[in-house]
Amino acid sequence: MAGISWYVALASVIWAIVLLTIQLLMAWGGGRPDHSAPTGRRSRGILYNFTAAMLPSHKESARHHPAEFLIGSVLHVGVLLGVLGFGITLVSPQQAPILPVVTGVILGISLLAGAVLLVRRLVSPNLKAMSSPDDFIAIVVTGGFLALSILFAFERVAVATYFAWSSVLFFYLPLGKLRHCIFFFAARSDLGGRLGYRGTFPAQPKQGSTR
Repeated sequence: MAGISWYVALASVIWAIVLLTIQLLMAWGGGRPDHSAPTGRRSRGILYNFTAAMLPSHKESARHHPAEFLIGSVLHVGVLLGVLGFGITLVSPQQAPILPVVTGVILGISLLAGAVLLVRRLVSPNLKAMSSPDDFIAIVVTGGFLALSILFAFERVAVATYFAWSSVLFFYLPLGKLRHCIFFFAARSDLGGRLGYRGTFPAQPKQGSTR
């Protein structure tokens, strides 16, 4: 039985939602009104900014570091799957893990990706110099969540323990860099909408370009 851990987990989710909503509203601001005549559509700009503009060929950092881009993507896919599984369990604690083998393998690969990024941050002089405690706390909390999610998928850990560590993740979520899970979408939506309004997005290929 989940018992009190279920209430703690639910409280952590409510805490994260409330604080992230407040932070988002405070950060949004609205910006300076754009009085120019529209030359494009906001919706097209937003769609482009979440699709083609995210390809490695359109992102300098990803283009120059393809391995790191792939490893980071694998980590994020696993975290998303883990959060989805947590949500299902929170709604129905008696629900047995869905497709445990598939889920466990994906989460295991994601956990390995997180470990690689952590080691890289520790051994790279440049990354280590620019890292803050939050960088390490975030990946340890996330890695712990993935590890407990794997154990729970194979029913090797009690649901109370699973909820307890998940609560740590959600309580920490709005306090550090993990809040980018919300601000990423907000920022790209805002930028894509503004540039779509001006007709800058979607970007048009240069004359003579084969892309």
